[in-house]
Parts: sequence; C-alpha cells; structure tokens
Amino acid sequence: MRRKLSICIPAYNRPQWLKRALKSIISQDILEEIEIIVTDDSSDEECHQVTNEVLENWLGQWMYEFNQPRLGMTENWNHSLKLASGEYVLVLHDDDFLLVNSLKVILETIEQYQNKYAVFLFGVNVVDEQEQVLKQQTFKQPQYLSPKQALIRLLSNSSFVRFPAIVFQRQVLEEVGYFNPVWAEPTDLDMWIRLFSRYGVMCLPDVTCAYTVHSQALTMGVFNEKTIRTLLDIFAQVDVLSKDELEQCKATFFHQFILAGAFRKLRRGQLQEFTQVMQLFELSELQGLKCPSKWLLLRWVFEVLAKLSFSLF
Repeated sequence: MRRKLSICIPAYNRPQWLKRALKSIISQDILEEIEIIVTDDSSDEECHQVTNEVLENWLGQWMYEFNQPRLGMTENWNHSLKLASGEYVLVLHDDDFLLVNSLKVILETIEQYQNKYAVFLFGVNVVDEQEQVLKQQTFKQPQYLSPKQALIRLLSNSSFVRFPAIVFQRQVLEEVGYFNPVWAEPTDLDMWIRLFSRYGVMCLPDVTCAYTVHSQALTMGVFNEKTIRTLLDIFAQVDVLSKDELEQCKATFFHQFILAGAFRKLRRGQLQEFTQVMQLFELSELQGLKCPSKWLLLRWVFEVLAKLSFSLF
C-alpha cells in the first residue's frame, strides 16, 4: 500500500530528542497513511537503540538506516527523502516534534488540495529546550501564494519556512532536485526558492509542529561571514523578481537574519559572540542595504550594546 505521507527524520547524535520526535508521531494513532523513515548519521548506536525501542511495537510502516560512512548533514536529508515512498514528504529534524492531532490535519489538507497544490506551509510553534513557546508563526487564513508572491515572502523573512512546517509532493524532487550540499547550512533556502519558483505555496493557519531553538542546533553556528556570502550567492540566482524587488527583499532578510542571530547570542549572555554577529553589518556586500523602518530601533540599540560589549574585550 502506498502511503500518503512519509515523515523523514535525519538523525544525528540526539537520541533523547529523537525519542520525543518519534513519540510525537506514533502517539497520534494513525497507521495506514503514513510511514516513518529514520536515516542515522550518528557516531554511535544510541539513536538506533531509541528507534527500535520506540517503534518495535508500533504497527505502522517504518524504516531505519545507519549511515556508514557518515553522509554529512545535507546528504543525510537527501538520503531520507530518497527512501521515502509516500505521495507527500515532511522532513522532521530529530530535535523538533509534531503537535497533537497534527497528522490528521496534514492528511486532511492533502486530501482536500492534493490535485491543486504541490507545496503546503503550516503554522509552527518556536519553542525552547523546555518546550516553552517563544513565539508562534502562523497564517490568519488559508492562502495560496503564487511563485512571485511566495518568493517575496520567503526572501523578505529569514524564518518564513521552518523545516517541520513544510510538506510537499515527493515527485517534485524529480523536477527541482534535492538539497544541494554545495550551499552547506543555507541549502534549505535554496530548496525553498526552487520549490516556490515553480509551484508557489499553499499557506495554512493550522499549527502542526514545534521547532526547537537550542544551543546544540546547527543553525547556531551560521551567523558568520561565510554564511552571509553564501546567502548572497543564493539570492543572486533568483530570476523571478526584478532588481528592485530583490534589493528590498535582501534588506529585510539580512537585517532580520543578523539581528535574530545577535539576539540569540545576547539571550545566552555570549557578549563577545553577540558583538561579532553585529559586526556582520560592516561587510562591504551589505553596505548598500537600507535598514527597514521596523528594524531601525532594534539595530540602533544592538549597535550601542555591541560597542559597549566591544570595549570590555
């Protein structure tokens, strides 16, 4: 039987969070229409043990593979997708989890719109390590964004797509390709650009998942010059928007990206790292970007704090 939805979990050395992710799926008592794919890039057997422990008595369809040798982040994502057989796929990182009744909502959405839309974007709770909700990203009502509209939203908001909130037809990978390891950490932005450029996106107000912000997250290390230049290279490939539209998107995207990174460091009391992130605004490639009005005050406050912090080192 072909499943409607494949939930792909690329695991890496976080067994306790993997257990939470798996339990968030099987607790919903949906068997027939889903499958679970775990591809494990870990350095030990703990994630394998957790997977067997949680899923051994689950009656649904599942698969586990231990990568030997390690594939690396992007290829592990791709490997999980290549093993999937469902009509639609959802990539659930091992540190994120699904919310109660979310699978019912996702499957009903697929049933309702499967002949019309290839890409869905649901609401998401951004949570901390204690699962306290820091903020909620959602939409007021169902809305389809055309390719141009979707790209403007994506490229104006560095957190527009949170991984566990996006669901798309598996067959579109044959047309747009898989995640490109050349781009390293920002490879997801490149993928969303390719998906949205061709299919647009159907946005739903239902909150289906939780995205965890924590010190072990791979995204904590992306706030540096190399990532900024990689992101600029990705932006340079967008040909659907005009030059003026792209420049406006870049100004908003990079201000949000840098200020969000600085806030994460500041919240953890990492003043030296906070200052280093704020210094990214001094890169020559970003000098021509006008600060959007909504970020003016925050940028000014952070720049003052960065100068004060710099004087301490």
